[in-house]
Parts: sequence; C-alpha cells; structure tokens
Amino acid sequence: MPITSKGSRCRTLVGRPCLLSSICQQKLLFYIFFVLVQSALVYGALELQLDEGQPAGTIVGDISAGLPPGETATLYFISDHEGTGVGSDLHIDETTGIITTARRLDREERDHYNFIAVTMTGTTIQVSVTVNDVNDHAPVFPKKKTILKIPEHTAVGTRFSLDPATDADKDQLTTQGYTIREGNVGQTFRLETKRGANKILYLDLVVNGLLDREKRSSYTLVIEAFDGGSPRRIGSMAVEVTVTDINDHAPVFNQSRYHTIISESLPQGSSILQVFATDDDEGDNGLVLYEINRRQSDPDRYFVIDLKSGVITLNKPLDFELKRVHELVVQAKDNASQPEVTNTFVTIHVRDFNDNQPTMTIIFLSEDGSPRISEGAQPGQYVARISVTDPDYGEYANVNVSLEGGDGKFALTTKDSIIYLIYVDQLLDREERDSYDLRVMATDSGTPPLRAESSFTIQVTDVNDNPPLFDQQTYRQTIPEVVYPGSFVLQVTARDKDQGPNGDVRYSLLKGKNSRSDWFSIDPITGIITTATALDFESEPAPSVTVVATDGGRPPLSSTVKVDIVLQDVNDNTPVFSKSFYNASIKENTPAGTCFLE
Repeated sequence: MPITSKGSRCRTLVGRPCLLSSICQQKLLFYIFFVLVQSALVYGALELQLDEGQPAGTIVGDISAGLPPGETATLYFISDHEGTGVGSDLHIDETTGIITTARRLDREERDHYNFIAVTMTGTTIQVSVTVNDVNDHAPVFPKKKTILKIPEHTAVGTRFSLDPATDADKDQLTTQGYTIREGNVGQTFRLETKRGANKILYLDLVVNGLLDREKRSSYTLVIEAFDGGSPRRIGSMAVEVTVTDINDHAPVFNQSRYHTIISESLPQGSSILQVFATDDDEGDNGLVLYEINRRQSDPDRYFVIDLKSGVITLNKPLDFELKRVHELVVQAKDNASQPEVTNTFVTIHVRDFNDNQPTMTIIFLSEDGSPRISEGAQPGQYVARISVTDPDYGEYANVNVSLEGGDGKFALTTKDSIIYLIYVDQLLDREERDSYDLRVMATDSGTPPLRAESSFTIQVTDVNDNPPLFDQQTYRQTIPEVVYPGSFVLQVTARDKDQGPNGDVRYSLLKGKNSRSDWFSIDPITGIITTATALDFESEPAPSVTVVATDGGRPPLSSTVKVDIVLQDVNDNTPVFSKSFYNASIKENTPAGTCFLE
C-alpha cells in the first residue's frame, strides 16, 4: 500500500520524538516504511467499536489483538493521515498497543477512525475504530414556530407540508414519527408522514374536519417528533394555524323587526333609532353597511340611514294627518366583492302633535237652512246640528264643545261627542225677543289646547199667537145728529205684536140686530169710522157699534171694541100730538092741580 510521509507522525523506536530536521525525518520515515512494507509478509485487520460519548481515557481496544496467532510485538509504528482525527481523538500506546479515547467522541462529528500499525517485524495491521451511535440527540425542527393560513371550509384531506424534523442520530435512533400533542381541538387535523430517499421523515398536516372561522379562528398545535431510542427523545414545534375568512355568512340583525314611536313635531335631522347587524366573517367580508331599500319603502325619503352606524335620521317633516305609520325595509350587506344581504323591517309610528284645531260643521234645521226657530217651538225641539272633527289623533282628538249665549233659552246635547245638537230649552216669545246671539266653541285636549268657534244669530220667527189689541178699552164720541154721510166720527187703532201677515190688522164693524152699524162705515186699513147715512137723534140718541180688528194670520186672531156715539139733538122736528082728538072726564071736586089728561 502506498505510504506518504506528508502529514504523518514519526516516532523513534523507543517512542521518543525524532530530533532530526523535518527533511531528514521525511526521508528517514519514507525509508523505514518502504523497508517495512517491502519486508512485511503478514497483514492483519482489527475492527474495533466504541459507543460515542464515553469519557476520555476509555479503552477502545488492543492492537495486538490484530496480530497473527502466536506473534507478539513490543513496539508499533502508527501511521495516520492528517484530518483522520486519530491523532486528536485517540491515544495509542506504541509499546502496548492499547488504544484509548483522548476525548469524548461524538459519532455525529466522526463515526469512524482508520490507521495502520506496523510492528518491527513488518507485520502490518489495518485498525478500524467504529463509533457506535447512541441516542444522544433529539429530533430538531428547523423552526420553533410555523405559521399557516388555511381558508375556512377547506376540503377534508387537503395537505399542507411542514418542515420535517432532523435527528443527528442515525437509523432507528433518528426521527421515527410525529404526533400532535396538544391544540388539536375536535381532531380537526391529522399528520401524515413519508420517508424520503435521504432517510428524512417528511411531514404533512392534513385537514381532518370542518374549518369554520366563525366558530374557531385559530389553532395552536404543538407537534412532537420522536426518535426510536429508549427512552426516546422528543423535539417539538408550534404550528399556528390561522383560519382565514371566506364570505360564508350574511349579516344578522339583532332584531327581526324594529319599532319606535316619534312625534310628528320631531325636528328634521333628529336621530330616531339605530339598527344593528353583525357579520361573523372578518375584514371586508364582515364589514356591515346599511341602506334603506327605496324600491320597497320610503320613496319620499322621509328618513335616511347612516351607511356605517345604522342610525336612522328624520330627513323631512312628518305629518300625522297625512301618514301615521311608516314602514322601512332596511338592508344590511357586507363589503365583500359578492356581498351577502339581509333585510329587516322598521316600523315608525307617528304620534300626533296638537297642530290642528277642531273643525265644526253647523247645519241649521229650519226649512230653508237659515239660523231661525219658530217662537212656537217646544222645549227639546232641535235648532241646529253640529258635527265636530279634529284631524289630530288620540287624546288630541277629544273635543269638548260648549255653547254660550241665548240667555238660557237654548242648550247643547250629544250622544257620541261627535254630533252635537242645539235645542230649545225654554219657551220662546218673539214678541219678547226676536233674536239670540249664540257662540259654539270646540276645544281639543292638547297642551296648549286649540279651539275653533262659530258665532251666529238665531232669529225667532213669528207665529200668530197675539190678537190685535185696541189702544182703548172703549171709544166714545159725540157728534151732531145732523151731519152729512161720510162725515168723520172717530178713528180706532188696534196693534198686533206679531209680525208680517200675523201682525197686519184689518178693521170691520160687527153686524147685529140691536146695532146701528148700518149708520156707520169703517175703513179696514186705517180704522176711521165715518157716517154712512143720516143720523136720527130721536130714534137713537146714543147709537153704539162694535169694531172688530182681525190680523192676517192663519187662522186669524181678532179682538173687538165698543164705540159709543152720542148724538147731539137739533131742532129738526115740529111738535106733533099723538092724537088728533082727546076726550077726558074729570070728577067734580077734583083738587086744583090734578092732571086729568096727558
């Protein structure tokens, strides 16, 4: 076998270092090896083993064990090449041939040593020292922590490669398997391995169950790698699995329907209520945006909603009388590229504000619909019908109606607080009073209350309830008996408190057997009595007539008065005896002054 002196160690036959120059040593060494090898007739081989990690000074073996049987040696010439580690890691006693460790050996640094030992007789022994592996290393992952991002709903069986653990030991003492020690909630993951041609045990993390970020967004797995030693050694690595979101959830409102009540007087811009929806997704997939569906609700834009906060605000003044309930369809959608949309309903009741005064409609129940009533109306007879409405609602629509005026002749009644009736409460007398001023007031229950009022005058119409009345109980007049026909006698006057035809008075003379009504005549309009024929004191010195005053009512009423007329006698007649011949008898001795003939 070729032997070179370069890098070799040279020892003297007595084991002392040579003091020759390096050139001399090289030449001498070359010469000796050449001689020994040429003269060597016997070759031997010695294979030794030693577990790594033994302390320095541990006996590895004896070179003499490699000599041919029966041969002994007292001195060995050791040859090793530079870089073989023999000179630094082993101590060889050249006289005894005992090999010991110069330090604690590490198989992972060097797993074998080779050198040649030559005896003085030229016997060459090839010595091989094998360092046996012991389980002094645990599997080691390249990184203490690995971060994985896995989308939710990833299919079961999907693999994700992880960096494998390596073990400086070999064979059975290297990495033999992996296990998930902790963090595998619900057995969501499993491990699969495969031994590569390079003896490395490769590792895959396999999805074993449903991933739902909204239920669990992350897993912290502790993966252990173990070798085949006894006891086995373990290395670990943390795997942070982040379940990334996909837009698999629609926003969900915290209420299926929202209700609120607001006053119609609420100022524009006031906040009304806030809707709230959550989306279990994350990022833009979970960012909820709000809007009012104008196609289905609130086309007049009475309300607006804040896109991000969900606060609904009054955009236009409300009118309870125009619309009492507003139904809004509010949409919540996420901000994904293909957003999910959810609807909810918002019912807004408008509470009435006392912004409308009551209204009254008055219908007079007379034949012509005018405000009048006959004086002959009996108590309880209706005069007018009043209907009351208030555009406001609820308590504000409770209207109280009152009546003023009329001096107690009229009153108000109702059965339903909607229709009111004015009726006669006391007997009327047009001749006493022919009109009454009334005022009807309708007041609602608001604060402050609003009112409506109507004033009108009720005219009391006449009925023929009064006869004409003469201004004197009797009339008396003296006139000469000799007057021309048509001469003025006197004027009677009768008055009727009624009006119109009921108060129109006409005069006439009452005919009768004992009356001298044919002597006189009377003007039916003026009541002037005049003579109708010649008067005769001698036949009736004091004639009397009865004057009748009649009104124009239907039926008519009348009254009478007696008119006494005294005639003044004039000498319009010569004396006339009642007989043309008188015959009388008288007794004798009749006293003087006795009337004996008339």
